[in-house]
Amino acid sequence: AQMGLIPALRKSLDGELSGAFDSINWQVDAAAETDAAEIPVLTAEVLYYAAREAMRNAAIYGRGGHPRRPLNLTIEITRGDGLHIRVEDDGVGVEQTHGSPNGSGHGMALHSTMMAVIGGSLTVESVPDQFTRVLLYLPLE
Repeated sequence: AQMGLIPALRKSLDGELSGAFDSINWQVDAAAETDAAEIPVLTAEVLYYAAREAMRNAAIYGRGGHPRRPLNLTIEITRGDGLHIRVEDDGVGVEQTHGSPNGSGHGMALHSTMMAVIGGSLTVESVPDQFTRVLLYLPLE
């Protein structure tokens, strides 16, 4: 809360997720950075934990069990009709079968519910062997 949403996300990537990706590409527009710094603390926490879950999932599952497979992450934060956060990796994609080694999906479902509670949304898009993209959206007043 003291640090702010975007600095906290950067700290997560520099700390607990350090070395998980071959590259991390940050794209943050100035208006979004200003807006992110002004959202209420509890709302910022929901956004932070949802984005962190997406980053952690990419780090854990993105290489698909192949440790030498390149894995790059993009974090894009923009302002349009609200605050948009895109967390995208170029990994193996989300496996759609129940009981896959890619986890249960409960974490993203929980964060999707929390995003709805604060008036936002979370969507996941994935194409096998191309990308997984998590989109967080928060309308701004």
